[in-house]
Amino acid sequence: MAISRIIKTLPVLLLLLPSQVLCGQQKSIHWTNGQWFDGSGFRQDEFFTVNGLLTKIRPERVDTVINLQQQYVIPPFGEAHNHSPDVEMDLEVIVERYLADGIFYIKNPNSIPFTTSKIKDKINHPRSVDVVYANGGITASGGHPEGLYTHLLSTIYKKSIPNWTNRSMEGEAYYLVNTKEELEKKWPFILSQNPGFIKTYLLYSEEYQERKDDTRYNGKKGLNPKLLPLIVAKARAAGLSVSCHAETPADVLFAVEAGVTEINHMPGYQVRWKEGYSEDYYLLPWPVLRKMKKKGVHTDATYSLSETELSEKDPLHSQARLAVQKRNLERLRKMNVPVTIGCDSYNKTARTEMEYLHRLGVFSNKELLKMWCETTPLAIFPQRKIAFLQEGYEASFLLLKQNPLEHFDALFTIQLRVKQGFILW
Repeated sequence: MAISRIIKTLPVLLLLLPSQVLCGQQKSIHWTNGQWFDGSGFRQDEFFTVNGLLTKIRPERVDTVINLQQQYVIPPFGEAHNHSPDVEMDLEVIVERYLADGIFYIKNPNSIPFTTSKIKDKINHPRSVDVVYANGGITASGGHPEGLYTHLLSTIYKKSIPNWTNRSMEGEAYYLVNTKEELEKKWPFILSQNPGFIKTYLLYSEEYQERKDDTRYNGKKGLNPKLLPLIVAKARAAGLSVSCHAETPADVLFAVEAGVTEINHMPGYQVRWKEGYSEDYYLLPWPVLRKMKKKGVHTDATYSLSETELSEKDPLHSQARLAVQKRNLERLRKMNVPVTIGCDSYNKTARTEMEYLHRLGVFSNKELLKMWCETTPLAIFPQRKIAFLQEGYEASFLLLKQNPLEHFDALFTIQLRVKQGFILW
């Protein structure tokens, strides 16, 4: 009996089992009786997947017909801020974790070229996740993430890059740039490692002079903000965008005025309370938000770090941080500043951030869905025809049993995953 005749008689859920039937090679498939997301809601529709693309035009040959049984089809998700995958160890587990959560696209805003070069044949193809890497970030001496990588050498990198030292990390995990002359000297090497974009660090830049030579602030400082416009200009000349780690509204303002396109973290994702700091210290001013909107800057808040890795022991401080997070998100929403979804937690995925944002109650189910399946993937791969279920776009989508606009948790019970025309499971 022909495969297509068998498929017609089986429930969609049974397609997940005999992977040898459909996953051996790319097929021309006719997808019928589905409810397809059009950016506003779901509508009855049907598509063909041919050569990895969606089309309404029937091909000369249809290998398989799949009845979606009125279930709900949405574009796959993105992870705007995570530092995995980056090493060979546990790579299959990490990739499967992302795909299981429906995440096909990942932006890694700080990585080690030495380790990522070893996994390049295992990613960025239809059976795996697609990842864009910044390589090492640009920071100042004693700045973040220099101290973090010292710690990581004894944890996640202990087995994957044995015998590496702190000196090994400079020029790989980060580039230390303190002056314009250092930038000019190191820039050719930075470009020679073929970054997908440039990552920079500003931390408490309003206190740059106070912190720059004080070792007590190691790990809690970043670039001289005056260098950031020079970095952006060089990146643009090389055809690269720039993202910037930010801790405070002053960092965001410096970054936006310098011309970055993405803010990594929103003020309030973590707080460092001291005399003179209050929740208002981390509140984004309206003029900054207007500049973000005008210049097309998007941000990944990573607010779920409050629960996963940066919990606050003082209940009053915890309440204050939660309050400023909600206020910042409400302001971003009111100004229509794009928010991308990323969790910045190595052993978790952007699902964590989505669940956290949902609990905060600032965005509707529809807004959250569009942030995850449209805004985030396009921020990661802006030149690709992804994030929409339209003629000529990549045939990548997820099948849900329930309408996620009505049932938020439906996003986490994926029935089927299709990537560039291939059925994964």
